[in-house]
Amino acid sequence: MDDDCPETAGRKHPLGPLLLRIPCGRVESRLVAGLLFVGCSGLFVVAAMLTPDPCGVGTHTHLGLPPCSMMVTWGIPCPTCGMTTAFAYTVRGQWLAAIRAQPAGWLAAVATAVFAVVNAVTAVTGRKWVVNWYRVPPGRVVMIVVAVVLLAWAYRISVTLGERFP
Repeated sequence: MDDDCPETAGRKHPLGPLLLRIPCGRVESRLVAGLLFVGCSGLFVVAAMLTPDPCGVGTHTHLGLPPCSMMVTWGIPCPTCGMTTAFAYTVRGQWLAAIRAQPAGWLAAVATAVFAVVNAVTAVTGRKWVVNWYRVPPGRVVMIVVAVVLLAWAYRISVTLGERFP
């Protein structure tokens, strides 16, 4: 809302602000935020140590994990195929390669980075950001996440089939 406009000056949303910044209250909350920051940072350290697979899938096998069973059995990628590769590319700043590997994986990497920063700020300042769930219906958020993952999966399937049947 623009406070310079007389029609909207002083008006606030009836359900309150979208994000609230509130005190953590207990020391344990700051410790949990610090641990969440360390956990998120650990994901990026592991991603930085991996060499992204140029095929866009299979980077997770460098961690000693088996190949994707859906890919081995049916020849199509699973909904999470390419996620590790997308994280490995994202941590290197190669965002287009990350998006090509798995768009939802790139979004997950960016969301993880934002989550890490928010938790670091919470641990240091003792104030945390909370979402006003009256303004953001959780069901809608879940539907959007599911839709993004399904669209990214469809994209990954089309890329895989396109490589096999040019």
